[in-house]
Amino acid sequence: YSSAAVSYLPIMENVKTKASVYIATTVDGYIADSDGSVEFLNQYQSSASEADGDMGFAEFLNSIDLLIMGRKTFDQVISFGDDLWPYGDRQVWIWSRNPSVVKIPQIRSSIAVAVSAAPNELMRMAQQKGYRHVYVDGGTTIQQFLQQDCIDDLVLTRVPLLLGDGIPLFFKTPRLSLEHVSTKSYSNGLVQSHYLVKH
Repeated sequence: YSSAAVSYLPIMENVKTKASVYIATTVDGYIADSDGSVEFLNQYQSSASEADGDMGFAEFLNSIDLLIMGRKTFDQVISFGDDLWPYGDRQVWIWSRNPSVVKIPQIRSSIAVAVSAAPNELMRMAQQKGYRHVYVDGGTTIQQFLQQDCIDDLVLTRVPLLLGDGIPLFFKTPRLSLEHVSTKSYSNGLVQSHYLVKH
């Protein structure tokens, strides 16, 4: 395992950087069970029809050149195994208050680094390094980025389930106005809405 500093990433020319959220949530607003498990999503993913495909995730991911995710989210994705790593060779910044404790498997050490800067500083760094589109993932990470007005749009896929308890997507987030772009429904009951954040 290894941990690296973000300063080792290559410097690219300045470009305008967009930050997006793409996440599934239950109807009552939870993204995971209280223990962090997302197994309840499996039945809906497995029941998607051929026409549903991956519900737009591949197209979204193709527009991404940097991921910023919380340590718990990174650990969970790593736990699925190397064969199920969904992000290809895209750069991943793992956001943690204590980067030195982040464990990065050697197989991901060339693309993943641990960072601790504030969301607005991370977005400034991303822009300086030439990244154009950032995928922000993980409940606490999304909340903190929203609090600093660093999110430009959200793609929320609602699962037809009332979980009753768990990890909420929105917690102590500021009041933000959203512009509805589109909503799609799928044969497995999922409903996906795209919103722009009005800054």
